Amino acid sequence: MTAEVLPHPLTYVREQRGWSMEKLAHLLLLAAGRRGLRVAADRSRIYRWEHRRVAAPSDLYQELLADVLSVDLTQVRALGWPWWLPAYDRPLPFSPVGARATLTEVLVELDHPDRRAFLVLTAGSLVGIAADWARVEPERLAGALAGRRVDESLVTWLESSVTHLPGLSNAAPHECADLLAAVMRATISLLDTARYDAPTRRRLCTVLASAAQAAAWLHFDQGRHASAQRHWRAALHSAHSADDRDLGAGVLSDLAYSATWLGHPRDAVEILTHARTRTRHATARSLLDVRCARALAVLSDNTGTARALHTAENELERGQANSAPPWVSWMSPADLAVDAGRCWLDLKDPQRARAALDEGLGLLDPVRERTRAIMLTYRAHTALADHDVASAVTDTRNALDTALSTGAARCLDLVRDTLRTALEPHRGIPAVGDLRSYARTQFESHAAARQGE
Repeated sequence: MTAEVLPHPLTYVREQRGWSMEKLAHLLLLAAGRRGLRVAADRSRIYRWEHRRVAAPSDLYQELLADVLSVDLTQVRALGWPWWLPAYDRPLPFSPVGARATLTEVLVELDHPDRRAFLVLTAGSLVGIAADWARVEPERLAGALAGRRVDESLVTWLESSVTHLPGLSNAAPHECADLLAAVMRATISLLDTARYDAPTRRRLCTVLASAAQAAAWLHFDQGRHASAQRHWRAALHSAHSADDRDLGAGVLSDLAYSATWLGHPRDAVEILTHARTRTRHATARSLLDVRCARALAVLSDNTGTARALHTAENELERGQANSAPPWVSWMSPADLAVDAGRCWLDLKDPQRARAALDEGLGLLDPVRERTRAIMLTYRAHTALADHDVASAVTDTRNALDTALSTGAARCLDLVRDTLRTALEPHRGIPAVGDLRSYARTQFESHAAARQGE
């Protein structure tokens, strides 16, 4: 689980604006001229900055860059190079202004998908977001409300839509993404222009949070981690505005899961610790605990992992007595089993891992193909740990076929990693060679189909 390979942020900022290195150098010369200064700015200097051959531009050059990029100097001094460049996002406050900023961000994202390839929030800032969420109480949004009054039937329809749409993601992820985008646009428009009372505002914020959370998972499955983070952040602020602490905790658990996936398990544990302080429903706590177990397993904490899994199981049983919130209603013993299996695999206990994964596959709802692909890949690793190459080949091939049917990049990447690393030492075995040839053909066909879309 590794983060995306990123260009230098100055490269991104420049290319986002369509500027060559020569163009940026020219703009720096103009900025210096406006100050009555003479500086040396050319393509080679920009190249050195972007390829890290100097520690950082001097203070003067950073001031000129800030002038060209319309960045306030207080940000330059507070954040330092290169973090002040507008290629990075920073945590937003849990306030009406912060909530509004996250909604604007999502609207820009819907109009210009993939405008940034960066993992926009550093792992440490995610922990800060979780801490602020746990500490800050929701504020009442003030100001006059203009426009039409929100109709009760419209709110009910939006709530129903956002409840059922995530289920469509298994069979039609692209269509689901489009429908979720439509729900978000409509809800943001209502929040901006309609007239409504406080309970209706909370319902609209909950709809928006749920839609953004579901959309984040679609982006995450496609490996679009920057987009996923922006949607999760909007979901967290919207849940906070709705005073729905359980939903907010669920969004934080998603951020923690992505942090573990991208190689930041310690930050995941901290995020989940903050999230659990405000979580009310037992099923929600179960999800937080099992994701904490995943992070602790990556950290090789046997005792902590076992304790978190045990607590997750108890909370899940307790939660079944009451109706779980919609955002976590999918949580089941099968999900607990798959995460337990991955935990035991990380802790070098393949027999316990295999037992848990067998149980999970037996319990899993057939429509959840992405989860099935991941479970089969994990089980292939347990088979290899037990020197059962034949079973590993079977599970990997089934995982590949299942992942291809979903088109989820996250699932396909897991299969690729299994073929390239785990099965590589066994490449001389005919069955492994046949699988690699089959996989190569399937991946090529999949890539060609994607290019033709």
